[in-house]
Amino acid sequence: MTYLRLAAVSLLLLCSQLTFADSIKTYWITSISMQLYPNDGSGDDLVFMFTGPHIQFGGLGGMQCYDCFTDPIYGDPSFSATYGSIVLLGNFVIDGVTYPGESVGFNGLGLFNDRGGVNPYVSAVFADGNTFFEFNLRLPTNGGWSPSYTYYPPDGDQPGYYLFDGASFYASGTVPTPEPGTIALTLTGLAGIGGLLKKRQLPR
Repeated sequence: MTYLRLAAVSLLLLCSQLTFADSIKTYWITSISMQLYPNDGSGDDLVFMFTGPHIQFGGLGGMQCYDCFTDPIYGDPSFSATYGSIVLLGNFVIDGVTYPGESVGFNGLGLFNDRGGVNPYVSAVFADGNTFFEFNLRLPTNGGWSPSYTYYPPDGDQPGYYLFDGASFYASGTVPTPEPGTIALTLTGLAGIGGLLKKRQLPR
């Protein structure tokens, strides 16, 4: 039994070392909300907020979109959101500490994809004076846009038209928990190690 306990402690120590081998922390975003406003030509028509355990941030941006302008739309609207860009990032709250958004940069593809949604995995870096650290984000990708238009019927010589009111986007996810199969496999391995050690103790 002593050898079994020793094996268990050794395995747990090994696992803990492997856990902390990667010092770049990953945060899971569990809620994404975005609001798209009618574009008056400036392009700054997007407001977004990302939240999850131990992290929260938001900002302003622009979303390339068909039929999302302030001009009248004659015929049926055709909403199609594409690539989004960040104009201004608000403060990041990470593990209870507030960091200025202007000191955060996203690597690779960034937050937004070319289909009006977000990328599932994003790496980022914070650099401000002597403070520097990297972190990763896992984002839910099950969201979609819900546009709204108001129809104005024909009036005299003026044909009927639509005006874009705005569009909302929401996505949600959960933080993964350890799978029961993984735990069972670990326990099986410990039992096997204990059995081998006990077998070696038996007299031949």
